[in-house]
Amino acid sequence: MNKLLISTPQNVKIEYNLASLGSRIIAFAIDYFIILVYYILIIVILDSFHINMGDSWLFFGILSLLTLPALFYPLVMETAMSGQSIGKKIMKIKVVKIDGTRANFYQYFARWTFSLVDIWMCMGGIAITSIALSKYGQRIGDLSAETSVISLKAKLNLQQTIFEDVPSEKDIIFPQVIKLSDQDANKVKEIYDGAVRRKDYNILLALTQKLENILDVKSTMHPNDFVNQVMKDHYILFRNK
Repeated sequence: MNKLLISTPQNVKIEYNLASLGSRIIAFAIDYFIILVYYILIIVILDSFHINMGDSWLFFGILSLLTLPALFYPLVMETAMSGQSIGKKIMKIKVVKIDGTRANFYQYFARWTFSLVDIWMCMGGIAITSIALSKYGQRIGDLSAETSVISLKAKLNLQQTIFEDVPSEKDIIFPQVIKLSDQDANKVKEIYDGAVRRKDYNILLALTQKLENILDVKSTMHPNDFVNQVMKDHYILFRNK
């Protein structure tokens, strides 16, 4: 299963694309590389000051103290960047609660704590196995924190744009779109694309309510379908004008 299905307060089903195992491994590799570079940099700096000369215990103590931030790197980054580290940011994936909402510090902390077991102590074996077998692509840390990792990459097809080739004007469902100018339609598409890209249902719902008010209609369609239909209808109505 590569989808995270959630129910909104309005009882609407929303699907999130789960991050692939490959993208999570690459994101981890990027973060690990950053940590490794930090370690090397600290060692080079200490060596340049000859701190390791004569007292290996002093060198080890100072090295441990200065490299301690690297240990907390995943926790700090995910907390500061709302579920993303630099690696996750590059790969466009993000940690969220299992219901699709933003995770909190305690959940990031639980994921980080269990990473010491399912990633570091077992060389990632347990984490990979758990991600591959669990329903929502969760490693042990995710299971304990009730989180998952989703993809932020928008997967739009031609039917989700106002530029698709549609048959004829008989397919128009909302003729009220004549009230929308080209500028209005472009703004609708811009807001819609932003909502899809950010996986933000609240923006999509607000856009739907605004369009219903402007067009003076009350739709029973899913907000995503409604906005798409409005964009289609506008294109059909004005493509030859």
